[in-house]
Amino acid sequence: MNQEIKFVIGDWEIFLDNIFDNLKKSKFSIGEFKELDHIAYRTEDLETYEKIKNSLVDFSEKYNDKLFNGRSIFVCKLKNPLIYKEFVINGIEVLAPKENNTFKNGLEHAEFVTIDALEEFKKKHDDILFNLRAYNREENPELVVEFQNCACKFHAQSILEIRGLSN
Repeated sequence: MNQEIKFVIGDWEIFLDNIFDNLKKSKFSIGEFKELDHIAYRTEDLETYEKIKNSLVDFSEKYNDKLFNGRSIFVCKLKNPLIYKEFVINGIEVLAPKENNTFKNGLEHAEFVTIDALEEFKKKHDDILFNLRAYNREENPELVVEFQNCACKFHAQSILEIRGLSN
C-alpha cells in the first residue's frame, strides 16, 4: 500500500530524505519531535486538487475537506501509515491553490509535533530564521522553516487531532 501511494503523491521517501537532510544541516534533532504527523502535497490548480484528493480517499481511514484561509484543504488519516525510519506518518494534507498561485504540484512540507512548547522550541533554535506568519494565530499556531525546495512546520498538536481524525 505504501508503494502504491507513490503513484498519487510521488516519492515521499525521497522527499523525506531531503527534509531530514535539511533538518540535520540546520541542527535540529529528531529527538525534539513527538511525531511527524503528516506530509503535505500542494497543487497548482483545482483540477489536480480534486484528482489527488479523490485518489487518496481509497488510502484513507478517515478524511475531511475544509475551507481554511479561503481555500480547500483536504486532510486524511491513512489506513496504513507511512513508515519512515522511526516515524509513523498517519496523515496526508492536500492544499488547493491560493489565488495567484505560483506553486507547482508536489510534496511541499512536512509537519512535526514538538516535545517542547513552541515558545521553548523557538528559543532553543534562536539561530534559525523562522517564518512567524502563523506563530500567533489562535488555531494551531506554527513555526515554519523554509529550505530551498521544501519546508518544515512545527506545531504543539497534530493536524489529525485538530481535524477530529485521530481516533
